[in-house]
Amino acid sequence: MTLPPALAGISAPPDVTEAPILSGRRPVLELLRAGGTVERVLIAQGLKPSEVIGEIRRRAEEAAIPVRMVPRSELDRLAEGANHQGVLAATGRYRYAPLDRLLEARGSLLFLDGITDPHNLGSLLRSADGAGFGGVVIPAHRAAPVTPAVRRVAAGAAEVVPVCRVENLNSAIEAAKRAGLWVVGLDEDADGDVWTSELLEPPVVLVLGAEGKGIRPGVVDRLDGSVSIPQRGRIGSLNVAVAGAIAMFEVARRRTAPSGSL
Repeated sequence: MTLPPALAGISAPPDVTEAPILSGRRPVLELLRAGGTVERVLIAQGLKPSEVIGEIRRRAEEAAIPVRMVPRSELDRLAEGANHQGVLAATGRYRYAPLDRLLEARGSLLFLDGITDPHNLGSLLRSADGAGFGGVVIPAHRAAPVTPAVRRVAAGAAEVVPVCRVENLNSAIEAAKRAGLWVVGLDEDADGDVWTSELLEPPVVLVLGAEGKGIRPGVVDRLDGSVSIPQRGRIGSLNVAVAGAIAMFEVARRRTAPSGSL
């Protein structure tokens, strides 16, 4: 795989956002495991001991991160209605990964063309981690960034799956092609399907379109092909997060399938 000579102008600035408070036991633990920026950890007073809480406290103390026991009402106020599970972390801004880092890893990648629902983005990050994808690429405009809500839904996956935020998704697709990756869209009207198409042989870039709109025509023109998920039900389409999970785990299955079999 040969990387393009330059990726300047594709990736958005790496420090563009945004998550001063991270809530939930698993997201906080994974952030600590990943060595992310944490200013302090807040734990609800009277919280029952657990393995996860114990590891959070141990990792924070080893990293010289202050741990404070506070009333649950204080966590409720800071979490602004989120289910914090008795744990919050004051963090630095979320750090996006550069595109060249994702391409150098030579793994399968997920490109998202305008996903706007934070819950869908968080769910897709969680599935990307489970399916062993090497990273996720999102546009810098008209798409959900990695927010505290996304990180909470991702349940720690946002801390371990690199996310790249790019100014121009088409340019990122061309860079992936130059790096030797097939770029395949998920389209319910495609003739080929995820179970039989040779296009999904890993490593591959899987492209998902926006909720309700699908992949934009200008992006479709740059794809190497498209595949669908065969359905037998009466409802016409799957939620994008569900469809993406199905396709990603099919790519994961093929990594371990015997050579020549689909």
